[in-house]
Amino acid sequence: MKKILIVTHWYYPRSVPRAFRAKELVDELNQKGYKVDILVGDYKEKFNASELPKITKEKIKFNKNSRYSNNYLLQKIKKISEYFIGERFLISSGAYIYKNLDIANYDVIISIGLPFYIHLVTAMKIKVKKFKGISIADWSDPFYKSNIKVAPYFRYLQKFTCTQFSFNVSPTKKTESYFSEYTNKKIEIIPQGFNFEKIKINNYTPNEITKFGYAGIFYEDIRNPEKLLEALTTINKDFVFVLFTVDHGAIYQNVLLKYKEILGNKLEIYGLIPREECIQKMSQFDFLINLDNVTQNQVPSKLIDYTLTKRPILTVPSDKVNISELKNFLSGDYSKQTVIDINSFDIKNVVKKFIDLIENGEKNGE
Repeated sequence: MKKILIVTHWYYPRSVPRAFRAKELVDELNQKGYKVDILVGDYKEKFNASELPKITKEKIKFNKNSRYSNNYLLQKIKKISEYFIGERFLISSGAYIYKNLDIANYDVIISIGLPFYIHLVTAMKIKVKKFKGISIADWSDPFYKSNIKVAPYFRYLQKFTCTQFSFNVSPTKKTESYFSEYTNKKIEIIPQGFNFEKIKINNYTPNEITKFGYAGIFYEDIRNPEKLLEALTTINKDFVFVLFTVDHGAIYQNVLLKYKEILGNKLEIYGLIPREECIQKMSQFDFLINLDNVTQNQVPSKLIDYTLTKRPILTVPSDKVNISELKNFLSGDYSKQTVIDINSFDIKNVVKKFIDLIENGEKNGE
């Protein structure tokens, strides 16, 4: 069996999609008999998948950046610095990842992003060390011309990065045309993987007052809840809208708190909670909100989680809210619900695709 190194910034128990992706992939590859090591930028740790992870919830201060993200001046400085360096994680974790990427000891390298620096640093090491094994860049979303505004030279850095890997993997076909600008290699489509066997949901009974929810992170440019919340202020009907999201930062301070004051008890705001717990809680809601990205390259993994709750999903564009459809859902008319087939997202099917690349793919080399 081949020896695999998975490089990621996010990992369990962080409640972010890339942490889920990495953990499910590690667990399933380990079960298939591969020797898997994990290098984690967020925690600056490296461990073996066959051992109990050294990372525990007690080690993580989930809101450690809240005092900075609530500071307007520091946020402006952050945006300026990110324009030139891409992400702050390059400074905080880039050197650690590069130093501990001992790729000569592995047959396969799987780099999981975003953040982009994980792919960039891994690509640099592949180039410098002339790695001849299988290398896979697993992209969640595009980076350049995405939700982070960065300097034009990142177009060349993204092209350099894509061309160093044997394979570039995307979870959706929507990004094929995007990535074709940065590599002439075929883009492999492998969806986000989930272990459905772990999921528990509650028996649903309609709520006395219509209760609906959203779980996930908001962004100022591509997934901003302001127009949805403004639309809700115009609806003369009792409801409770529950948010599980980041409870600090610009969106929280400037948008969520503003509408909490206007909507009062109709809006409940909670911090992010573990994925399985969130799915179980949302299975008791009447319906769920999928706030669609303004850009069309990203497909939120929350759609799979939402589907697992077995509750109707209303997809709402960030930039234009259909009041009529919103009112219909609040009245129990779910005829316009979003429906997806989630079989392709089963981690067992997803890992089969990775194994095919690992076992049958051509080795990296110019």
